[in-house]
Amino acid sequence: MYKKAALGFVLLFLLFLTVTPAYATEALCGPNPVLAPTEYCTFYPFIKAGEDDAIIMLSWDALGPGMQGIPTPSMVGEYYFYFKDGMLYYLGSTTGLEELRYVLHDNLWYISDGRAINPKKPCIRRVLMLPLGVTRSMRSRKYLISSEDYPARINDSKIYTSNGSVSYVIKIPSNLSINIPDNVTLRSVFLHGGVLLFLRPENSFVPFGWENVTVLYYDGNSLHMLNFTRALGSKLPTCQGEFLNSYPGGILLIGIILILIVVYRKAKMK
Repeated sequence: MYKKAALGFVLLFLLFLTVTPAYATEALCGPNPVLAPTEYCTFYPFIKAGEDDAIIMLSWDALGPGMQGIPTPSMVGEYYFYFKDGMLYYLGSTTGLEELRYVLHDNLWYISDGRAINPKKPCIRRVLMLPLGVTRSMRSRKYLISSEDYPARINDSKIYTSNGSVSYVIKIPSNLSINIPDNVTLRSVFLHGGVLLFLRPENSFVPFGWENVTVLYYDGNSLHMLNFTRALGSKLPTCQGEFLNSYPGGILLIGIILILIVVYRKAKMK
């Protein structure tokens, strides 16, 4: 009995460390919305930039008729994506009061659910513990879900945007169409070697579904639109063993695994 219990505990612990949590992509709002006839969705992109990468959160409200005709949220949620070199990778989704937080620390992205992204690969894996500084940042009242964004405008098939230090005049290719609905603005978040542009509703009363979500990437040479529907099927690869020593707790993790193995062997000998 003790042998089986020890073996089960070891396997369960290793499984916890190696398996990335699965998140359901089915939601009230998304590529296949499940809504009542009187409800609609409003999406808000929030972009948190790193060096030449970013985490993009698509926050959504499912709204229906409320008191005195004012739309009232029936459910809220988020989709999370990692952006790097023009590519999108799906990180998961949350609904209700759940929400992931993420902090760039020592060249690694730490996520509040116990994962870390190495931008150099890029790759992802579970971590045993988050660094103390990261935990404090995530719990701080000053925590921000996005980087500062700036206005952008379209004139004569070109996009103009500036953050005060860097300015871009971006030519829109003939095969790309950018439609900006009423009560929606074009904004930009600057990276070290380019800029992300996105559409954002001015308020939650503006119907702005998944099909309206627009984020574009300009790398300094060309402009193209990111495909979030396709990205739902794209995941970051798991980091290999050498990543263990690149975050605090790696040595402790190895020690705990060794202790569990010793406990299991002792139980097996009895």
